[in-house]
Amino acid sequence: MVSKKIEQIRKKFQREWLLIDVDKMDEKTTTPLTGKLLFHSPHNDEVHQVALKHRGQLLLIHSDGRFPKGYVAAF
Repeated sequence: MVSKKIEQIRKKFQREWLLIDVDKMDEKTTTPLTGKLLFHSPHNDEVHQVALKHRGQLLLIHSDGRFPKGYVAAF
């Protein structure tokens, strides 16, 4: 797997949930900068199942924020 900028990964897989193994962060802002895409899917439950197999790693689970009508996200 090749490390890429998080923004590049996000643009390539729009409207999907992403699981990224973060390998570089901006320490001042704690913003993930680069990482390796481990998995992507339009279904968040699939991404969370894969994430369970990668415990102990610094992971980023990302959604583009578009949810079906009637759904919201809280963090």
